[in-house]
Amino acid sequence: MTRTPWEAFERQALDWFRDLIRLDTSNPPGNERLAADYLAAQLEANGIETVRLEAAPRRTNLIARLPGTDPANAPLMLASHTDVVPAEPQRWTRGPFSAALAEGCVWGRGAVDMKSKCAMDLGLAVALRRAGIAGDRDVIVVATADEESGSQFGAQFLVEQHPELVRAGFVLNEVGGFTMYLGGRRFYPIQVAEKGFVTVRMTVTAAPGHGSIPRPVTAITRMAELITRIANAQMRVRMTPPLRRVLAAVGLTRETVTPLFRPMLSNTVTPTIVNAGYKDNVIPGEASAILDGRTLPGEDVTSFIAELRAIVGPEPALEVLKSAPPAESSIDTPLYRLIAERVEAADPGATVIPWMLPGATDSKFYTRLGAVCYGFSPVKLAPMTPFGSLYHGNDERLPIDGFYWGLRLYTEVVLSFLGIKFDSVFA
Repeated sequence: MTRTPWEAFERQALDWFRDLIRLDTSNPPGNERLAADYLAAQLEANGIETVRLEAAPRRTNLIARLPGTDPANAPLMLASHTDVVPAEPQRWTRGPFSAALAEGCVWGRGAVDMKSKCAMDLGLAVALRRAGIAGDRDVIVVATADEESGSQFGAQFLVEQHPELVRAGFVLNEVGGFTMYLGGRRFYPIQVAEKGFVTVRMTVTAAPGHGSIPRPVTAITRMAELITRIANAQMRVRMTPPLRRVLAAVGLTRETVTPLFRPMLSNTVTPTIVNAGYKDNVIPGEASAILDGRTLPGEDVTSFIAELRAIVGPEPALEVLKSAPPAESSIDTPLYRLIAERVEAADPGATVIPWMLPGATDSKFYTRLGAVCYGFSPVKLAPMTPFGSLYHGNDERLPIDGFYWGLRLYTEVVLSFLGIKFDSVFA
């Protein structure tokens, strides 16, 4: 059995990271099979068996398991997704699937969300197998499809149809462990909670007519009024326990929160798609809008729809297209304490804080099987790095030095949690 030289491991992880970016797994349409086959080839070349499952053609999920020494210990899952949101190449400085190295960064769609962690998980599994060392619990490596569109063909499919493959005690997933600068201090948020989602189609009707005969009330004008009402409404403010912990850590109150924290104060709803009309001289008889609703822990579809109905009134039809509940995990665990200890040691003077994500990840499905899920995909960032805007944005990129820093930290946390010494695996 062979220990892997650390510098060689860094270079290999960066190469895998760039290779994954070059695979166009934009969702829609997905085609995550490209990435699943690539990951399987790397794992199987190192003697790690894989399972690939599809809920629909080419929407491939990959699962691999490294057995541990003590079946009494709940497995640790290293989770990622391989789909990315579409990119508009004409708006990018460098090609979104070029994986270019420039200005100290890796450029490309998925650099931040989230092929960097996918490469970290692959590297850890391979290094463990090469060293011939088993931890004190199973390690499950999962790379899913369809996270960017609600996880129907990915984590939800696996949890509902193949729970025996993805049942874990702990999950390390995306969105956490990055440097955040607030008030001259450095923080590292670790995601312990996330909002649920409720996607709604809102529809109004009115009499159609000829475009040459204007009228003050049409389906379009009614829809415009409703959208304006939604945009100006403040949904019911509620301070959840995760938010109280975050605000206490950063020294803010409900009255002094910044825009970064406002989505955590309440359910939210945002119009994202509007449809009306079919001919330029016809006043349409129907208009619809897709609403992206997000729900706090403790809320559900019924409570959200009731709150939305209070805003829009009785007129529009509301149809729930898809939904998933909020999720929350305790911070009172050995894994969270280990993460906090190692992060603060890696960046002295920084503070780890529990975090609630306004968006959604696959973690909300893994919690259904009893898993404690944390967002921990560490990367060290300079003060002016526009990290938040790079999620789903143009010119998505990740600092190489920050990636290497995060790779070392992530590796140390995982190995320590498995009861394995770092120098047993790396030289």
